[in-house]
Amino acid sequence: MIDRENDTALERLFAVERLSGAARWFSLPGGAHLYAAGEPSNELYLLKAGRLGAFRKEEGLDRQFVGVIRPGEPAGEMALVGGTFINDALLKRRDILKRAFTIKTAAGLSPTIWYAETDGVPFYYVHMHGDGRYVETWAALRLLGVRNAIGGATAGGINPAMKLYDYVVPHDFIDLNITRPLAMPADTYEDPNAIPIPRYTPAMDPLLQQILIEQTRRAIRADAQYGDINLHERGVVIQSRGGRFETASEVRMMASWGADLVTMSIGTEMTYARMMGIHYAALVSISNPAEGVGEWTWDTLKQVYPRINPLSLRIVLAAIPKIAAIDPNTPRVGDALRFHPEMTSEPSAP
Repeated sequence: MIDRENDTALERLFAVERLSGAARWFSLPGGAHLYAAGEPSNELYLLKAGRLGAFRKEEGLDRQFVGVIRPGEPAGEMALVGGTFINDALLKRRDILKRAFTIKTAAGLSPTIWYAETDGVPFYYVHMHGDGRYVETWAALRLLGVRNAIGGATAGGINPAMKLYDYVVPHDFIDLNITRPLAMPADTYEDPNAIPIPRYTPAMDPLLQQILIEQTRRAIRADAQYGDINLHERGVVIQSRGGRFETASEVRMMASWGADLVTMSIGTEMTYARMMGIHYAALVSISNPAEGVGEWTWDTLKQVYPRINPLSLRIVLAAIPKIAAIDPNTPRVGDALRFHPEMTSEPSAP
């Protein structure tokens, strides 16, 4: 029976599930832990009352407090950050998207964040890179305890081998951004003495990269209609300033720097994710040859999106359960690359 005297929006939201036994309220004693990073992600937890602390333990550091989960907010550790590689394909899937919410961060109010589930695995979804609120997006994902994130984009192919519709799982990036903060603001970190100066070699998480590679290869090989699509398991993505397409001269310069493809957002996501202690990898589809590399028109993009968006969504949804199954004891390369050693002439303790 539902306690009508204490009826709340959360009670009403899960009334049917509670009656069927699929959902239940329970109390957590003070000081007890709800779940630890890396444990199986097969349940959604929504806080009805009180406060839930999110903590992170990283190699060589004491346990860090990263934020508070307040009543009405869910708790999870995986995120999908959308872009033109899926466009609105996931927004149409209300069988997957369960509930939308926003949270306050030190950087401001987050964009809309969806709680979602695929194959019983919960994850958060942020549409179109956070609709321009990059800092707020990654500050919110940190507060929510996210540990793994997939992003993506469409891009112009600079490397002639990267043809229209091809998929690329980049391994490195060049960032020409001049309008977004180069680093996450100091007030998005709880400990002013633990602000990272991260390294980006490798720039993406190898485990997430490999999962995206495997699921992309499986998806394009499973259907003859995708026989013309190639998969590139490495690539240097250059992030341009945005607001316009690049000139042919700029593209020639980018090629001379070693860039394989050009896009406008995922360099920022790679940067912020590592700073926030979130493991990240991206799936990119070539939507057009970069300027000066080949011919294309606006009609090219009109043909690309309807073909690539559903396929990209299928790939990332297949990847999410694989990511949830990563052994929590597996070392993650990014954890050892975030913090610069103490700057002192004193020798390190043995």
